[in-house]
Amino acid sequence: MFDESKQDIVDEILYGEYDYYEIESSEGKFLAVVSSYEEKLEEVKNTLTNAGLVFVGYRETKPEDWFKNIITEPFEMIEDVWVDPGEHHLEEKDGIIVLKIPQGLAFGTGLHQTTKMSAMYLKKYLKPGMDVLDLGCGSGILAILAKKLGAGRVLAVDNDSLAVEVAQENALRNNVDIEVRWSDLFSNVDGKFDIIVSNIIAEILVEMLKSAKSYLKEDGLLILSGIIVQKANLFEGYNIVEKMVMDEWNALVIKI
Repeated sequence: MFDESKQDIVDEILYGEYDYYEIESSEGKFLAVVSSYEEKLEEVKNTLTNAGLVFVGYRETKPEDWFKNIITEPFEMIEDVWVDPGEHHLEEKDGIIVLKIPQGLAFGTGLHQTTKMSAMYLKKYLKPGMDVLDLGCGSGILAILAKKLGAGRVLAVDNDSLAVEVAQENALRNNVDIEVRWSDLFSNVDGKFDIIVSNIIAEILVEMLKSAKSYLKEDGLLILSGIIVQKANLFEGYNIVEKMVMDEWNALVIKI
């Protein structure tokens, strides 16, 4: 059972690692956590029960069983950027960008506030020809958007092999030329970038910042999201160019 007073704790534990949904029923509100790895579900179950949630049970199912009833129609993620989770054949015209991103097991469907804020900052700061690194790419949605906004080189990396596979599939689906590879933060990253965008949890972002300057061009920017409000203080002392808040989430533009 899901107690809304635990929302911040749940977000901190699950954000960026799992897709999770609130489900309303006549018996109350439930939290559904999705993973293709049974051992990970056991680990997250123990963490959540230790945080005070009550475990109800497991359900083994196919990915499409979870997602087909979540969202099937195209929606406007941010102004002039639409996400098509199916095959609706939306046209890209009059400045409209369409991202073909099926609902799936890799984080980044376009519904979460942190993805929206990252996308808004990409749209604001990315100029045609800029090189972009998407660090912790999940579904690849931000990397694909960067390319469609006119970026030059786009490198998308993640330390989850499933996310890498999904991002590669989505790049093909959107007919964009981006590089997608496995990397634990910068371990498999080469070159320097005008923009590094990273939508992952605050503690990992702080760790990433220690090495980020080596991968930024002169006057390069970092777009960081996934920062729950209670962790915003971790970024004090950095040169924050701009800050945005949606609900309990922060996004920052930082220059180092």
